[in-house]
Amino acid sequence: MRNTFRQAIIDDINSRNIDDELQEGLLDLFESAMKSVAATLAHEAKFETSDFSTAKKRGCGGFTLLLARVRPDSRYEWFGAFQRGDERLDVIGHLE
Repeated sequence: MRNTFRQAIIDDINSRNIDDELQEGLLDLFESAMKSVAATLAHEAKFETSDFSTAKKRGCGGFTLLLARVRPDSRYEWFGAFQRGDERLDVIGHLE
């Protein structure tokens, strides 16, 4: 599987207490994490957004991201949940 040939597509989002600018930054982090994890055999991954180099600049630090396959047999469809206090963003996406 080559990440360089994959395009990340956001299929659905559900947010609570997230403004548009923050949401855009989190979606970028989701796409990056999805591409990285899809190249492995992992079914789930957990990240702290502060570990991403661009997170602090975009105000995305301090979130926890849980990333999981939507279906166990698919490495292309992913669910992501960002959580920081009462802020939450759920994302479903896939790779083409």
